[in-house]
Amino acid sequence: MHRPYLSDYHIHSTYSFDANQSIEEIIIKSISMNLNEICMTEHISFSPEDSSYNYFDFKNYENEIQNLSEKYQGKINIKTGLEIGEYHLYKESFDNYFKEYYLDFIIGSIHNINRKGLRTNISENGVNSTYKAYFKEILKFVQMGDFDVLGHLDLVQRYALADGGVYNFNDYKDYIYEILKVIISRGKGIEVNTSGLANNLLFPKLEILHMYKDLKGEILTVGSDAHTTDRVGENISYVYDMLRDIGFKHIFTYDNRQPNGIIL
Repeated sequence: MHRPYLSDYHIHSTYSFDANQSIEEIIIKSISMNLNEICMTEHISFSPEDSSYNYFDFKNYENEIQNLSEKYQGKINIKTGLEIGEYHLYKESFDNYFKEYYLDFIIGSIHNINRKGLRTNISENGVNSTYKAYFKEILKFVQMGDFDVLGHLDLVQRYALADGGVYNFNDYKDYIYEILKVIISRGKGIEVNTSGLANNLLFPKLEILHMYKDLKGEILTVGSDAHTTDRVGENISYVYDMLRDIGFKHIFTYDNRQPNGIIL
């Protein structure tokens, strides 16, 4: 029987402002979950209003991954990645950063609109207005951003849940269609983020994954978005089964920003 190559491609350690797990703790948990590969994806932002600003230390991060890769060689593959915020607003700073440091993988995300968090946008402008502004911001980003996959495409769901804000796909499908078309045309991919499944939310919604498949999109990564050790590897194999059912054939890993398709 085919055993899938399990990879968790969205994990945060103490190198991110909002996580409390060490990289070694993540590795030990990943091995116990039978993961073959993980990619660390620490937050980085050049917005002074963002909590990530001036927090992340790449050199120590890179050294630690290198040392731990040697220590756990043969047990798990560990890749060096980042989750970047609002690239399109700080293009020059990000471009210079990417030239300076070696990276396997970049998740591009939108966590803020008009330099305010999504939760603040919802409280100030309402759920529907925030969804619309968010998808518009995503479209701007994917048209010009340097990234490998787009992270948690409809993340607003997480913050809108308390307001009954699980959106109707048809209300925004024109924006989503344009976003996916641009991503595919640029040879980029999307992330399937498992962090909402405890609340019966998948980022992105199943309708988006079906649309991506219909548009001939192929590049997918799966990530837990774990900030605590208990969530590392969570629901990865469950999502693999879901993707197989939709008709996807491959999951992707990355080396030096190059995608590698692995049979699901």
